[in-house]
Amino acid sequence: MNVIAIVAGAFIIFGLASRYYGGWVARAVGVDKANPTPAEQINDGRDYVPTRVSVVFAHHFSSIAGAGPIIGPTLAIVYGFVPAVLWVILGGIFIGAVHDFTALFASMREGGKSMAEIARKTMGKSGFTLFLLFTIVMIVLITAVFLNLTTKALTSLWPIAKLGLDTSQTLLKTQVHDGVVMGVIGGIASTSVIVVTCVAPLLGYLLYKRGIGTALASVLGGSLCVASVVVGIQYPLSISPVIWSIAISVYVLFAAGAPVWVILQPRDFINSHLLYAGMALMFFALLTGGMGGMSVSFPSFNLTDGIEQLGVIWPMMFVTIACGAISGFHCLVSSGTTAKQVQSEQDVKRIGFDGMILECILALFVLLAIGSALGFED
Repeated sequence: MNVIAIVAGAFIIFGLASRYYGGWVARAVGVDKANPTPAEQINDGRDYVPTRVSVVFAHHFSSIAGAGPIIGPTLAIVYGFVPAVLWVILGGIFIGAVHDFTALFASMREGGKSMAEIARKTMGKSGFTLFLLFTIVMIVLITAVFLNLTTKALTSLWPIAKLGLDTSQTLLKTQVHDGVVMGVIGGIASTSVIVVTCVAPLLGYLLYKRGIGTALASVLGGSLCVASVVVGIQYPLSISPVIWSIAISVYVLFAAGAPVWVILQPRDFINSHLLYAGMALMFFALLTGGMGGMSVSFPSFNLTDGIEQLGVIWPMMFVTIACGAISGFHCLVSSGTTAKQVQSEQDVKRIGFDGMILECILALFVLLAIGSALGFED
């Protein structure tokens, strides 16, 4: 099937789900814009900060749409294109989006409390203990996995021949390993990460202390993204994975204690522009390829190979594509930071439900890019 037909069909389904199903869920749980939010009631200038919806959405989306919606679909497509796409679309709409929406809404109605604290009120001490232990284990595992993935990404090298470049190119810094000329891809990201982190407090100051408009903030955020990549290309850093692991761990400790508007929120707002741009480029590539007749080359169903490589489809495919369909980690984001920044209950549907729908679209783009641009043997 042509990729344009799949994209168009998915967009229609996601659009209808957002407008009608998301609206129905909002009415069912009793969203009322007249209710004061924890951000408005507490407003301590640190964790509880009333924030315009576009900024909170960017922060929330950047927090949930990390490596998960890319790596998960890349692995799960081994079961076949159809099972993976159906899980992303149906799982994302009826489970993932509802989960994110209700987790955010419940936390807000409980004063921005975590899921463990909410469980204590409704399930007693045993429920609180269970949720707390589960949360600690999940945070440790997720932190370890993403720390490992991040250090690998920031130190990665790639043969320039596979990038369509020759040895005379000057775009990328190179290193030679075992006679192969490698482009310093991770070095670009390393410099970019440092630049964005350093300028994030400035954008936070402009947003909250100087009160600049959202449009100007978006222009600045997008410009800073582009500038960080340009600087990264010119001055890629080469840092060992061990040093990066230590540096990131120290940063996490600092960022967790700093006011949310100083580091976390403005940094995610800047990074969101890179996400938006990447998704726009993927959409343009699929559109262009589809107009040229590009279609999905992966088998529709490939259960035998999938079971051999990953295990039985239930439950393995459904936990392999977590971010991009349904991820329990998102409740930590929703109750940990997002619930303390939303300035109106009417924004919950756009942030929680629609934010998950956008992540589903990212996962769908990944499936289409792999299923059409790569051969199944690759």
